[in-house]
Amino acid sequence: MEQYFVNKVIENNRFVIEDSETFKHVAKVLRHKPGDVIYLVDPEQNLFTATIERITDDKIETSVNKLATPSTELPIDVTIACSLSKKDKIEWITQKSTELGAKKIIFFSSKYSIMTWKKNVIEKKLIRLQEIAKNAAQQSKRRIVPQVVYVNKLTDLVDHKAQSNLVAYEESAKQGEISLLAQTLNQNPNSILCAFGPEGGFAPDEINFLNKSDFLSVGLGPRIMRAETAPMYFLSVLSYKYELTVK
Repeated sequence: MEQYFVNKVIENNRFVIEDSETFKHVAKVLRHKPGDVIYLVDPEQNLFTATIERITDDKIETSVNKLATPSTELPIDVTIACSLSKKDKIEWITQKSTELGAKKIIFFSSKYSIMTWKKNVIEKKLIRLQEIAKNAAQQSKRRIVPQVVYVNKLTDLVDHKAQSNLVAYEESAKQGEISLLAQTLNQNPNSILCAFGPEGGFAPDEINFLNKSDFLSVGLGPRIMRAETAPMYFLSVLSYKYELTVK
């Protein structure tokens, strides 16, 4: 059953879908008919079943029923900060990070980034990535849409710091460091941010800056991963730690 985010709080047992994008997808693309049922999530993260009663030229009238199902959100607020990569990799990171539970996704420019964003395209790119995040959140039955953010330089990451802040550093992995990530997660922080470098990795002075800004350098196991793989590994570790491990 498809799920859609609505921009109004659902307060009673009837709701009218007036958003043009949602209307088009439900009525025109999927050609739903009266009697069909879809999921709706309102701004307060409440989940509803919505039975379509009437479809007009520009709106869909539904009867709704609030569900008491458990939240699908990670029990820890996670921010993934990734250096700019090729367009398809950035879109892939956005989609998969959303599916795996990230609450915020930050892209930034660093010394070894193979891509740069000119000022006149940033807004357009963020709109595109935010739409990808929304679609992925709907598909994976999440209750929120992650925020996609761009910061022009690495130093601006300090404005987005969480309770625990990490940087995935391949030199830590090469040196056999395997315990700092586990130690951090065992402290059960309420929020966590992890920064990931581009294909060429972080420059030493960038690591030095992050370490001085209270970002802990951690390895992600003995293997060196691609730029787009590392954040997925990290999110999977968090899911295992906080969602799948028996307490």
